[in-house]
Amino acid sequence: MKKLSIAAALLLLLFVVFFSQIRLGVLTALFMWDMLDGSTLNAPERGKLAWLTPPPAMKTIEIAGKHDNIAADLYYVEGRRPRAGLLLTHGIIEDGKNDPRLRRFAISLARVGFTVLVPDLKGMKSFRIAFSDVDDIVASTHYLATLKEIVDPAKLGLMGFSYAAGPTMMAAAAPELRDHVKFVVSFGGYYDPIDVIRFITTGYFEYGREKGYLQPQPYGKWVFFQNNVDYVGNENDRKILREIFKNEQMEAPANIAPLLQRLTSNGKYVYELLTNTDPNQTADLVQKIDPRLRDYLQKLSMAPVVPAIRARFIIGHGSTDPLIPYTESLRLADAVGDKLRVHVAILRLFTHVDPSQNKFSFKQYFTVYIPSALQFYSLIYDLLSQQQ
Repeated sequence: MKKLSIAAALLLLLFVVFFSQIRLGVLTALFMWDMLDGSTLNAPERGKLAWLTPPPAMKTIEIAGKHDNIAADLYYVEGRRPRAGLLLTHGIIEDGKNDPRLRRFAISLARVGFTVLVPDLKGMKSFRIAFSDVDDIVASTHYLATLKEIVDPAKLGLMGFSYAAGPTMMAAAAPELRDHVKFVVSFGGYYDPIDVIRFITTGYFEYGREKGYLQPQPYGKWVFFQNNVDYVGNENDRKILREIFKNEQMEAPANIAPLLQRLTSNGKYVYELLTNTDPNQTADLVQKIDPRLRDYLQKLSMAPVVPAIRARFIIGHGSTDPLIPYTESLRLADAVGDKLRVHVAILRLFTHVDPSQNKFSFKQYFTVYIPSALQFYSLIYDLLSQQQ
């Protein structure tokens, strides 16, 4: 009789495990479907996840930060046991936490089982990677861990998109957080800011056997300029450079010679760096720019950050990303060292952080779309598995 009860318990356990994995697989498929479906961007309640999952509640809160109060949105399903907590950070975008893509993503994550917190990061909203954002991410994660009625503090994760992946990983490496973060997600993130500069100015990227060229996008250079111009020491240089690069298309005035003549040597080197087209010149030009700016770029590097992170890494990147080359995510994955602690996927279905609008031929559907979709599925499955 005792053997029968043990056998029955084992069978029940196997059934529960099997059923939970099937459910996870189905939710992963529906989640992926919603993310690739542009029609749900402004109406996430009509997504495929709505077939099987309840709508989450959302409330806007204020969190006490190190420098100021932090506005944040909290997404969660009411009346459930404590869930895995996920701190979601937006990229360099004026809308911050209110970006429609981010809101849809947060709603979907809450539907599949996470309690999601999305703070407004003032640096990112002003097109800057500010170290104060790192403090705000740390404070927001601490707050998330205190919500024990809806959050399991043993299952905390951080996720950052684009340039926000840097501050997100810096927060995950912070001494007060690194022993409490179970997983960290980077999508479209960077590793070495100098390599990113080389790419956005010249279009060339290279790492190991991976190399290529994409037409540089003016917006990428403009974002870099907006983020860094305040670190140019000379105030007059800053004013002149802003006059030269005053719009997102980086269209300089017809006759910029008089403006260039008014720049100091440090200001001219910044101009030369932004207009350089030779990838072999990037490193030398960086060494010539204002020491304050050079020091800031060094502090943005992930090289000293990654070894301090003890969490699992989940890394995704679009293969045709025009703002940050996918080789940055390969660098990031290799820097982790422990291959069992990292999952990286280079996805041909994405450009930067948005699904690609490319049309696939019948042959490409089988040779490109399906293999990349399977990679994306595996990445999402890994993310959703962090709840277990």
